Amino acid sequence: MYNGLLHAHSGLRWIALILLVVAILNALTSRGKDTYLKKDKMINLFTMISLHTQLLIGLFLYFNSPRVQFTKGWMADAGLRFHGMEHLVGMLLAIVIITIGRKKAEKAATNDLKHKKIMTWYTIGLILILAFIPWPFREVLGGSWF
Repeated sequence: MYNGLLHAHSGLRWIALILLVVAILNALTSRGKDTYLKKDKMINLFTMISLHTQLLIGLFLYFNSPRVQFTKGWMADAGLRFHGMEHLVGMLLAIVIITIGRKKAEKAATNDLKHKKIMTWYTIGLILILAFIPWPFREVLGGSWF
């Protein structure tokens, strides 16, 4: 079960990233228009749902992972520190920022402001997510593309 969820978490990251980029681009191209359509709301909602799904899978993996070990000296080991603390804290922060951004956008006074808030908050979240993914080119972390 662990391996299946690990592969799902790694593969679903691409869906979450694509939705995040689509939401940002949608907000960027919709700025200046005085509309906030159901399409806009659904893109933003599905983006947030995909990230929350990733969070739930990730939390299960966190508490069952052999890469998360709180043994003596775990903070000195880059791989253990990344999986035990940095990845979790970075992703939690990104998801909280995106969730706050969506809520602020829904409460914004104008449609243009709604798009601006989505664009700003989702971009900050995207930058954090990209920084805290265990990419394969970060060899010490042991990540994979899928």
